[in-house]
Amino acid sequence: MYRKVVEIEVKDIDAIVQQLGGAQHAVIPVLQAIQEKYNYLPEDALRRVCEISDITPAQIVGVASFYSQFRFTPAGQHMIKVCVGTACHVKGAGLVYDAMKRELGLGEGEDTTDSRKYTIEKVNCLGCCTLAPVVQIDEVTYGHVSTSQVGTILSDFESQKGASGKKKFKLADGSEVKGEIRIGLGSCCVASGSDEIRDAVKDTIDRNDLNVKLKHVGCVGMCHQVPLVEIVPANGEPTLYSKVKAADVDQIVQEHFQPEGLLKRLSNKLLNVADTIRDDSRWMGVDRYSLDIREKHVSLFLDKQIPMATEFRGVINPIDIQEYKSRNGFRGLARVLKKMKPAEVIEEITESGIRGRGGGGFPSGKKWKMVAEQPGDVKYIICNGDEGDPGAFMDRMLLESYPYRIIEGMVAAGYAVGAPEGIFYIRAE
Repeated sequence: MYRKVVEIEVKDIDAIVQQLGGAQHAVIPVLQAIQEKYNYLPEDALRRVCEISDITPAQIVGVASFYSQFRFTPAGQHMIKVCVGTACHVKGAGLVYDAMKRELGLGEGEDTTDSRKYTIEKVNCLGCCTLAPVVQIDEVTYGHVSTSQVGTILSDFESQKGASGKKKFKLADGSEVKGEIRIGLGSCCVASGSDEIRDAVKDTIDRNDLNVKLKHVGCVGMCHQVPLVEIVPANGEPTLYSKVKAADVDQIVQEHFQPEGLLKRLSNKLLNVADTIRDDSRWMGVDRYSLDIREKHVSLFLDKQIPMATEFRGVINPIDIQEYKSRNGFRGLARVLKKMKPAEVIEEITESGIRGRGGGGFPSGKKWKMVAEQPGDVKYIICNGDEGDPGAFMDRMLLESYPYRIIEGMVAAGYAVGAPEGIFYIRAE
């Protein structure tokens, strides 16, 4: 099979080493930077690294052969990742992988097309267990994939290439805002199409000059109903829409918010009539998407839940630190740092009965006490954001939806055990 070897620029490799360091402990970030640039690890690039740094060939081979994210052979322009984690495996991910290879014309032992357009690989988890089986092409994620859909997926990806996602959006004046439209943008939401829903909402707001705020929120707690859109009028009850399609966003938004001015409203009415004539799929209206939280199957799922780690789910913007602070964020940490000694923090955690979220359920207070009693000048607290089997994906959800809550807890734990530095460990997937 034809393989075109990538020519490297020495100055680019020199710049990577200069930026990340030439010490032996920098081997992983250096290799990651090289692979990000070339999509694989060119031999000439690795030789240059060894020439200008303390990193040895043995180190490079040992590290690069151990971690599956690294590859020594040229990769395609686009990476196709087929999740084979437990949830995807039991839903037929192996068959999807085989079907995708057949669609690409790849034989036994081959993972890259002759044109070097696509490379396919198996990954252990993409963090979308509720949408299994899952396939990701570059940054586009497809859920509930069947073997008969692999050709459609490739065609859809080809149609989206080069499309700009940088659409302008005018934020409404808070003093005159008519309401808020909330869209979940967690992994499961995005994989189900919420990015397209968000873009459609932006278009509708801009086209109608609506003074409405679009708000990105984290996990809404109902992955089986995504994509979810919540309409929250300034004066009125919120309405939740489930399994929304981009084509219906315009009608959903205009069901709750009307543009200013008679001419604009009449124009929209005429356009909506024309759309209805052309497409009878809209005759049923948007009510079929409406999800009343009082409905039995919804209330049975939500009513008895007491959100603690997931407090303000579907409401708070994950990366808005001011909103987090306005909802009592960092108050617990302030109490810890200003009013408590490390031993008192550990005692309170012990008395609370909090346990680890892993399968062993190890008592957190006992763990903190053991770490605090260990000798050593420097200690680290590590947040293990590892994805693995179903049941571990809640950690990914917490990191995506409540990053400041995780940071607040890490700082409090670090203070209690005497760890001045913290590290987030997040897998390549």
